[in-house]
Amino acid sequence: MSENTTVDRALVAREVIARWDAQQTGYIRRRAERFDTIGRTVAHVCAGVAEPRVLDLAGGAGSLGAAVLEHVPTAHVVIADKDPALLALARDAWAGDARVEVAQIDLDSDVWVRHPAIVAGEFDAVVSSTALHWLSPDALVRVYFALSGLARPGGIVLNGDHLSYDAVSEPAMRAFALSDDADMQRDTFGAGVDTWDEWWDAVAASGAYGTELAARDAVWGSELHEPPLKVTLGFHLETLRSAGFAQVGTVWQYLDDHVLYGVR
Repeated sequence: MSENTTVDRALVAREVIARWDAQQTGYIRRRAERFDTIGRTVAHVCAGVAEPRVLDLAGGAGSLGAAVLEHVPTAHVVIADKDPALLALARDAWAGDARVEVAQIDLDSDVWVRHPAIVAGEFDAVVSSTALHWLSPDALVRVYFALSGLARPGGIVLNGDHLSYDAVSEPAMRAFALSDDADMQRDTFGAGVDTWDEWWDAVAASGAYGTELAARDAVWGSELHEPPLKVTLGFHLETLRSAGFAQVGTVWQYLDDHVLYGVR
């Protein structure tokens, strides 16, 4: 690959990631506020640590990792994900920046904890956003228990995700949240922002990631269209507590969007 090609891919990646961030605002309420809360919390936990290690778990193209670096510019961020196309975008966007490392892992497999980027040292913080709900409940339990061995004592896990109100026990708030979602999507996509499918079409149209998109189809198979069973906020918190996190709770919430935490 020539130097010019490398530069072109970096420019394409940054442009496409900017479009990703825009389309995600149509699916995640107050996304910037959620990310800012996570970044400020990591900065607080890592105060006094010269070069904190941060794991952006199921981090995709690295948008959350980038938000953390805005608050902790000396951090070393490992962006770990299963998706080869999203990781290629992250790799190209951060090319030449030693603060960012990319790792392809599969959280459904126990071997992900042995990836060289993961075993290189304990993490001061593990962050994730709108990703772990795609894990089956048993896989989520395994991941949280694994994180208790990867985070340093006093380190923190922060997971921002959409944990729906229960249709039976919380019908009024569930209706409010669904109405709020509809308003958000109407306003965002009505203004011409990419939808999920339009964004992936844009990646394909860029002409830079054909190989990675083909690999993505092979890696995911039918999983992309088979959402797992939903679990509650309480399930997350009790699992973190059972895994050995001494302090657990919610650091931020808007309707049924939460940032939950576990302090090792």
